[in-house]
Amino acid sequence: MPDLVWIILAASLCLVLAALLLADKGLRQTHGSRRLDEVLARHEGANASGTLPAVTAWVPPWFERYLHRTGLPATPLVYGALLTPALLLFLLTRFLLGPLHALLLTGVAYPLLLSSFIQWRIRAFRQKIVDQLPNFLESIVRILSIGCSLELAFRNASEECDEPLRAINQQVLLRTRAGQSLEDALIQLADVYAIREMGFVASLFHLGIRYGGNANAVLERLSTTLRERRRGQHELKAMTAETRASAWILSALPVVVGLLTLSANPGYLVGMWTDLGGRQLLLWAVGLQIAGMFLLFRMARID
Repeated sequence: MPDLVWIILAASLCLVLAALLLADKGLRQTHGSRRLDEVLARHEGANASGTLPAVTAWVPPWFERYLHRTGLPATPLVYGALLTPALLLFLLTRFLLGPLHALLLTGVAYPLLLSSFIQWRIRAFRQKIVDQLPNFLESIVRILSIGCSLELAFRNASEECDEPLRAINQQVLLRTRAGQSLEDALIQLADVYAIREMGFVASLFHLGIRYGGNANAVLERLSTTLRERRRGQHELKAMTAETRASAWILSALPVVVGLLTLSANPGYLVGMWTDLGGRQLLLWAVGLQIAGMFLLFRMARID
């Protein structure tokens, strides 16, 4: 029995020590992240003098994170532009269906439209960054060939690249001035903007800085790989052009038939709209048309 008591006491002591170590590590990480945030906020505040401040207290953090991935600034003007279609959709459906149906339709359709727009912007912004990475990596290779360090080559190459990659590299340099390592700053921003290729670059920088080696050859091979991958995507897009054209034709066919019917015999559709059962059929037709278009374009899109 005493042995069991001593075992329980030793296990409890180990648990207490582990909790203290975890708490100390958490406090260190919190202090480091707080210091990083203070330095970044102070520097951004100095650079952003004269610009409109972003009112984001009422915006959920997850939405602001997705907005960052689109490349759009988190300003009241952008939020107003994103909310304007909801107001227009509500007014239009209220005029046609009434306030209750307008509220329900806006609450369902607007989030879907906003999500589709944000996903499209994220893909377009990410593709711009990926398209600029090969030239940026080649600039780093040229600077490394004259004997500069990897950090200096990254800084000099960042001054030569174009937007939007230049803005991301400036954020990386700000984090390095705040005390972060170059590879850690790249990994964090790759996670923020959801760009896997930047994570590959960060891994190469980690290997080059920590362990040395021929970074020129590795970066040059990565640049070639990104170019070949982009070329393959263009070829695949050209090969699937017929599928995408079929999706456009099948999506536009019911709309064109409806417009032709409305122009040739307006009383037919107007009579259906005035009747309760006919109105429900038309609304179901519109909903099925939108769902069918979504499925067709989703099947035609090849990532």
